[in-house]
Amino acid sequence: MLNLLNITLKHGDLTLLEGLNIQLQPGCFTTVIGENGCGKSTLLRCIAGLHGQFSGSVTFNKRTLGDWQTKSLAKVRAFVNQHNQVQFAFLTEEVLQLGRMNQTETLAQRTALICQVAEQLSIGHLFGRDVRTLSGGERQRVFIAKALVQLLPNANAETHGSNAIDASSHGDANGEKPFDGKLLLLDEPTSALDFRFQKALMDVVKSLCQQGLSVMCVSHDINLVLPYASEVILLANGRCLAQGSAADVITAQNLQQCFGVIPKLIPQPDGVPYITH
Repeated sequence: MLNLLNITLKHGDLTLLEGLNIQLQPGCFTTVIGENGCGKSTLLRCIAGLHGQFSGSVTFNKRTLGDWQTKSLAKVRAFVNQHNQVQFAFLTEEVLQLGRMNQTETLAQRTALICQVAEQLSIGHLFGRDVRTLSGGERQRVFIAKALVQLLPNANAETHGSNAIDASSHGDANGEKPFDGKLLLLDEPTSALDFRFQKALMDVVKSLCQQGLSVMCVSHDINLVLPYASEVILLANGRCLAQGSAADVITAQNLQQCFGVIPKLIPQPDGVPYITH
């Protein structure tokens, strides 16, 4: 559902990305790892349409990004930046409402969907708060919630149960899942979260993948995201060093080549090694 062909991005004499060829399948949780400055966030921003000067092509649902209308693309692709700055006194619920601007639905339907997401991410108690007064972790959860609200199916067409992001909703009578053909881009989504909310977020995102959502997640917290990832992309100096399952990509040789240190890999029952020094 997402195909990157020979993506190259240069800034002056500096090459940020070089010759990247990546494919994402529907319902795939892909994590991108690599050292600081290797191009992880730049890659996400290219897919999000925030870098217009790269060469190569990005095809999403069999259409190049340039063929999409902005409003149509916003219904199927959402991006959560690593840093979210708010300049105005928006309330938490008002931030979430911004994610539904492209949908035609009643206020009651919109409110119900927003409350469902707020409950899943445990931010309902933040309603009525100026988002600028929230802690870093609270604000991060609010903007992740906004992205999920943005991707939720139109309330008028919803046939998947009372809770639109309930993991038990696996499709309608035609086998279509509520998040088929949709993409969520996450840049360090757990960087400000404590242990409890890190795991809770990963559980929610993984459940959405079971409903058809494709996720590309950049993270430095490798041991947290690897057990959830169906595919791992290892970047080094703007190039794809390895791509595949965690068991295939997370090797001592690959990690040494990427990070310049010799790691210790502790085998785990699920086949995904735990990385330490």
